Amino acid sequence: MEVPGDRFYTKTHEWVKISENRAIIGITSYAIEQLGDITFLEVKPKGTLIKKGEVLGVVESSKTTEKIYAPVSGEIVEINRDCGVVEEGSSEVPIGLEKIVEDPYEEGWIVVLEVKGDLSSELRDLMSSEDYLKHLKEGH
Repeated sequence: MEVPGDRFYTKTHEWVKISENRAIIGITSYAIEQLGDITFLEVKPKGTLIKKGEVLGVVESSKTTEKIYAPVSGEIVEINRDCGVVEEGSSEVPIGLEKIVEDPYEEGWIVVLEVKGDLSSELRDLMSSEDYLKHLKEGH
């Protein structure tokens, strides 16, 4: 299972890659494997301020509907519409969701947050790739 070492992970299977004060966020290949075919992915609107642990969006699949949680606090500054991610309340038709399944760690990112607050404290509870792999082996 692919788990890149250049980002942090949550127990709820989101990943975050930090680039200066920006946090690129997506869902892990493990989450995608558990979800099955993704049919819809909706996130809070651009400009929304969100706190770590709050619901960032919802992903629907052929098997289930799951919430996506913010691994860090910040303002949504980008939404990956190229991968079919839509804003909450939008009438957009999701096109390109297969990119999230095919390349969840690069092309398949979901949103970018501008981090608001102390970055080191935001990252404190997150897991490294090694810790995330251990977490998965423990059956989570």
